[in-house]
Amino acid sequence: MNGDFPALAAVFAAATLTITSCGSVTEYAQDNSSDFSKKAELVTETEDTYSFKNEQEFVLDISVKEGELFPNKYEISDFKALLQNPELPTGCEVTSLCGVLNYLGFDIDKVTLADEFMPMDNVGVSTMMHAYIGDPKSEEGFGCCAPVIVQTADDYFESILSPCYAVNITGRSLKELLYQVAQGRPVIVWSTIDLMVMPTEYYWDTIDGEKMWFNGLQHCMVIYGYDLDERTLSVADPLKGNVKYEMAPFNDAYQFMGDQAVIICGNS
Repeated sequence: MNGDFPALAAVFAAATLTITSCGSVTEYAQDNSSDFSKKAELVTETEDTYSFKNEQEFVLDISVKEGELFPNKYEISDFKALLQNPELPTGCEVTSLCGVLNYLGFDIDKVTLADEFMPMDNVGVSTMMHAYIGDPKSEEGFGCCAPVIVQTADDYFESILSPCYAVNITGRSLKELLYQVAQGRPVIVWSTIDLMVMPTEYYWDTIDGEKMWFNGLQHCMVIYGYDLDERTLSVADPLKGNVKYEMAPFNDAYQFMGDQAVIICGNS
């Protein structure tokens, strides 16, 4: 923990604490299991049409239609992982976002994205739902949650007058995330380092009285492919590069971190 955080009193949380979402418990989607059927049939219709208004109007329907199927195996070709080190040792969230933006053709680098567009709080008066807590250029930075990455992306799009926009799809099952991948949309997800699940370590109260929880293993990655037969995911891990993870432990870590996920609608 950084000594620049006088308001952050680190204490070890009770061992009985389970699923946290950087300050709040996130409601599960209807099906968070990793027990996928052979054809991976989806029977939910939970999404609406989202739009971001700029000088142009752009609307992309990301809803999952009832009974719609997607293939057992799919990988977004040529998706290259962007590494956070050495510039952003604790900036996995903004690095993951930058990797997706670069894949979609946007000319932006991770440091500029962090410095100019990501809300930051260096003193701990906020929570990770509103800003990145700390400094991603420091080894002792904390992190941020999905709403901050959505704001970062949308502020960047607005700066270049792009009609593209980010969508917070937190609360969706892993199966629903894979549907988005099958539509060609990489999914930014909150997980843990090496998929380890351990009790949450730190908490504090903000000046406004909000509760803040932080798990030191918090990590952010991008799912860009899957294989339901082998039960693996193709993941861009900012600490490791392009890797394969087993689906079941990844889903456990994803649930543990509050089922947080973000997608980008549109490209350059």
